[in-house]
Amino acid sequence: MSVAEKVAEGRVLLEEVALRYANQHGLREIKVEWTDQGYEWWMKAVDAQHTVRVVFSPDEIVMFTEKMPENKETKAKIRNAFASLSM
Repeated sequence: MSVAEKVAEGRVLLEEVALRYANQHGLREIKVEWTDQGYEWWMKAVDAQHTVRVVFSPDEIVMFTEKMPENKETKAKIRNAFASLSM
């Protein structure tokens, strides 16, 4: 599998995690957008009243496709971004 394919797969998996956290925080009808900055990817989850942004390195996205312990840190990064809505 090429790096581009792994990045595409990783983005899908990260979106699933983000949508789960969004749902837990009461956000509905979420739209997830990705922006390639060349050296990092920006994921933006948007609903009618909120925007949550999380930045990932390409390596982090690729590692997310593999069952690695570091994935817990990536999930925590997403969880913390959505937790900021509660403040």
